[in-house]
Amino acid sequence: MKNYKFLRLLITGQASAKLFLTFASKQLNSIKNRLNIEHKQKDLKISVSKTLTIMKSRLVLLCCIIFSLGLLTAFAEEEVTILSSVDTGNVPLDVEFSVNSTLNIISYEWDLNNDGKADSVEKAPTYNYNKDGTYIITLTVKTQDNQTISVIKKILVKTAMTASVTATPPSGVAPLTVQFTAAATGKEPLTYSWDFNGDGTIDSTQQNPLKTFDNPGEYQVSLKVTDATENWQSKITPITVTNFDSKLFLNSYFPTTINPGENQITFIFLNNGTETVKDITAKVVGAGIQYLSSTSINTLKGGDQDSLTVKLNLLQNSGQVSGIVKVLDKSFPINLTLTEQVKYNKEELNAKLEESKKKLDEQEKIYYDKKAQGYLANEIYDSIKNAKNKLQETQQQLLTNKLSDAKVNLDLIDTALIDITQNLNDVKQQQQTFLMWIKDNAVAIAAIIAALGTIGGFVIKATSKVKTHATQLGETVKQKIHSKKLEDKKEEKSEANKDEKSAERKEEIKEKKEEAEKKGESPLKE
Repeated sequence: MKNYKFLRLLITGQASAKLFLTFASKQLNSIKNRLNIEHKQKDLKISVSKTLTIMKSRLVLLCCIIFSLGLLTAFAEEEVTILSSVDTGNVPLDVEFSVNSTLNIISYEWDLNNDGKADSVEKAPTYNYNKDGTYIITLTVKTQDNQTISVIKKILVKTAMTASVTATPPSGVAPLTVQFTAAATGKEPLTYSWDFNGDGTIDSTQQNPLKTFDNPGEYQVSLKVTDATENWQSKITPITVTNFDSKLFLNSYFPTTINPGENQITFIFLNNGTETVKDITAKVVGAGIQYLSSTSINTLKGGDQDSLTVKLNLLQNSGQVSGIVKVLDKSFPINLTLTEQVKYNKEELNAKLEESKKKLDEQEKIYYDKKAQGYLANEIYDSIKNAKNKLQETQQQLLTNKLSDAKVNLDLIDTALIDITQNLNDVKQQQQTFLMWIKDNAVAIAAIIAALGTIGGFVIKATSKVKTHATQLGETVKQKIHSKKLEDKKEEKSEANKDEKSAERKEEIKEKKEEAEKKGESPLKE
């Protein structure tokens, strides 16, 4: 590599010297002609010849000096090199530039679009080329020791190309005549090169050729389209030529809009013939399609139709997918549309998960506080528990990169948190009855009674007083319970009276209806 660089530098210096020698030679010939005209005497001619000899010797010395300067310039340029992220590409093309140099550079000046004007003074600029063409990039740098060095680099920007091919029909019985139709975009003029039999030889240069396949077989017809900038696109179209005609016809298929990844496509096939066709399976092939499996049809009578389900894996993330479904001797083109997939930011989802955990912890604390204060909040705990389970499930989904499922769970958790907050705000405090007070404070009451009975020096008297107080307390409790029972019985009796009156009223209305019917009058409305 070093020898190669030195040779290139040497050639650069020699080229500069050669240009100067050519120019100097022309000047010497001009001087010689003038001297011959002005001095025709022999002596003068000898003098002229001596003069030319001296000038030639000095010219050789001058050339050596120029050659040395050329080498020095070339070596100086070699110390500064333009680097680019790409050297060629299609419109629009973004190119990142940088500089590789061992010199101490203090300033940069870039002409990035070949217009002779400075476009950037950055060390590593980026430029977008939105038109095709060849661009000569010029970088001029200044070093700390006051050197000015210019270097160049070529960037080739091509017109973006597209190409598509349709074959009508793509399969059939030999001899099979197929009409090929090509559509392409690119920088005009476009050239078309067809290879029908896969032997590497160009068989046609027409845009839409007609080809007859005489022999049965599988043919991979290739088309290469080239534009004016030498940019090109190629397409492969499979052609199936058989001796057997199953008379199968693809009636329909669904779904046609699907998600990337594993899918199942159902194909409805019709037997247009009169003979029964057996052992039918299907296979889908095409760019971005991975065939997995197919169901089968054991027999399909003439005139009948049946379905096959093909499992496949779509490798593209969006856009249109074109393929071929092959069944026995037939091939049918299909087109599928991939739904646009929503992209989720894993970091944002993790942050949302932590925020939901924090909110749920706050609501759980409120729940325990309200429960301790006697609020009827037991049912809310189930919602808090379910939300916790959802949070754990979401965390697992994020760890396994199931981001869409995690997003759905986080939305459900948000809704659950809103409901929990609302329920905690609406929860009511339980009303405490006297019996509940006795129940809740039974231990304290017993402790007080026991404490009263243990006062030193007054045990007997205290016991008597405790018995008296206990008796009074018991009577009070009995009265409360008795009052509660009386109230309950009163309510029950009132409800019974209402039911009895309602029954009597219905019986009275019934009797009046019967009397009215006997008399031929209109029945009374209840």
